[in-house]
Amino acid sequence: MNISKPASFTFWILLIAMATSCSLKSRTDSSTKKVPEGSFRNLGVQLRAANLQATAFIQDQKGEEYAYTVVRGRPGHLIGYKLSAQKVIADLEIITAEGAIDMVASTDHWLYIGASNGHLYRTRPGSNRLENLGKALEGTAEIMDMEAGADGEVFGGTFPTGKIFRYHPKDGFSDVAGQIVEGENYVKSLIYQNSTGNIYAGVGSHARLVKIDMHLKTKKELLPREYQDREFVYDMGIVEGATGGDRLLAWVTGSQGRDILVYNLQTHKLEQTLETLDAQTVLKAKDANHIYYTANGKLYRSDIVKTPQKREVLLNTGPAKDMRWGKDGLLHFLTKYGEIKKYNPATKQLITSKIETSPQPYGIQTLVTGPDGKIWSSGYLLGGNAVYDPQTGESKRLAGLGQAEGMVAHKNSIYFGIYPKARVYRYDVNQEWNPKQQNPALLGYIKNQDRPFATASLPDQNKVFFGTVSGYGKLGGALAEYDVESDSLFTYSNIIPDQSIASLLYKDGILWCGTTIFGGLGAKPTQAEGKIFVWDVHSKKIVREIVPAKGGMAVTCLADGPNNTIWGFVDGSIFVINPRTGKVLKKKTLFKIDTNPSHIWRVGFLQLHKNGLMYGAAGGNFFKVDPRTMDITILKTGVGLLSMDPNGTLYTRDTENLWSYTPKGYDK
Repeated sequence: MNISKPASFTFWILLIAMATSCSLKSRTDSSTKKVPEGSFRNLGVQLRAANLQATAFIQDQKGEEYAYTVVRGRPGHLIGYKLSAQKVIADLEIITAEGAIDMVASTDHWLYIGASNGHLYRTRPGSNRLENLGKALEGTAEIMDMEAGADGEVFGGTFPTGKIFRYHPKDGFSDVAGQIVEGENYVKSLIYQNSTGNIYAGVGSHARLVKIDMHLKTKKELLPREYQDREFVYDMGIVEGATGGDRLLAWVTGSQGRDILVYNLQTHKLEQTLETLDAQTVLKAKDANHIYYTANGKLYRSDIVKTPQKREVLLNTGPAKDMRWGKDGLLHFLTKYGEIKKYNPATKQLITSKIETSPQPYGIQTLVTGPDGKIWSSGYLLGGNAVYDPQTGESKRLAGLGQAEGMVAHKNSIYFGIYPKARVYRYDVNQEWNPKQQNPALLGYIKNQDRPFATASLPDQNKVFFGTVSGYGKLGGALAEYDVESDSLFTYSNIIPDQSIASLLYKDGILWCGTTIFGGLGAKPTQAEGKIFVWDVHSKKIVREIVPAKGGMAVTCLADGPNNTIWGFVDGSIFVINPRTGKVLKKKTLFKIDTNPSHIWRVGFLQLHKNGLMYGAAGGNFFKVDPRTMDITILKTGVGLLSMDPNGTLYTRDTENLWSYTPKGYDK
């Protein structure tokens, strides 16, 4: 009766190491040089949080009760809590993984953890040993959801292969049914029906709900056509033993809406829809058709058989990540905040304890130099912000915003493009950071979009522009214009058909825009090559188009260059164009794409320095480029992102640590 435990929108998603935002394999060109030059400083971890992911209750062979959770970080930590002692009894590093979306207790008392690196781990409750069982299936990057079957077996859904694996201690790993839906990368949710042994799979990024008959080895689509334009079937739960047949609950999400669908697995009919749940678990009462779940931070009870539903609000709880009946007869549930709550339905008494966890470092997703001269960063997956002051050498962490795909300084403010749903925020750096007092303030949403990577400030127009990637399974990005004076957000959709906007540059009164043929994850490109187009901000139309490289799939960077040139990245190559003629003057390949990527959104960054050299970060390398010869000197490996402060110090990151680089002659 567990709903799967992939996290809510704060988590997703994701889901797939978006810190690089490019799924290509590359090899560095052999003509590059690697020499130490200038001075680097490690400025340390910028972002930390106790971000809880997978959770599960489990009993050992003696009946002792435990609660487990994973704290995402570098590395992730598996935390074990003994309920009878009310204390943490295990803190195990998941050495090669940042976290885990789901975990499950098997019938033979193993706890299985599906990690973010596609590996399956296991431990015994109360043990201080964590065993790595290896990659679930070839090609698995992430295990999205897990379910326990019979006789010690466990199942897991995978990304990007869109498959389900089975693991048994005697048999190891096996593929249950191949790709569940052809062309779909995600098995987001699973449920196992004990009475039949059947598995139900929730698929995306084009929503599908599939019944897998484990005996007949057949697959059957269940999701009604009117819901097949959604993105995902996220969390699922099963209510077994209800009058008239087992009920399957499936959470269908997308820009068109979010609904909980209730299926009768005996009659094979969709009976009703429920209010969207934030519970990742639904539990049936022991002696009735009532179910317990959380929604909007409250615990509800309702009769799953009756239609329409009449819900009873029991108490304020916070969202539940796992729920079960304890040995004490109470309803136990574990919240996203690490709280273990025990509720007595008869007396309505609630007892709360808490799993104490330590904040862990997590990755930097975006860097920008603010109008205050400080280096601002946003975090991958969890969001949040940090600000580093070059004058004092101190960093400050700021909570309240989600994962920023793009940030840009404009006059006295920083503008944030937040994933998901392409939310736009503004923060006035001269005022206190206080989200509750609308600083930063939400300015609006970019219609039908998800990831606002590209940004540009137009000081003379007093406008800010964002370029976006569309939602899961969809093509066609947007150019969004925020007019500061009128406080208006305008969206121009699908300007280049079926292409997203990956880069922006405002130069000499002209807005230059670079596109990628890729859209949201799961969408298949229809176009052959990315472009540069010039947008007239007055007439609101394209006045020019340029193809910087034949067959190049994505123009992911546009930057000011020396001698009135524009530099950029197309796939793994740097190009230089004359903005007056549109002619490509120079091109240098830094790395080549070896395989067909699932997406290219963000590959490289370029910055013109006061010393006349170009600096860049791409393919895991931080480098400088001599504009005359196009010779590349690699200065540091294992890093990405790029920004520069007013004094000419450059900044990059090695996932969670911020690094500064001072070129020779600027180390004053």
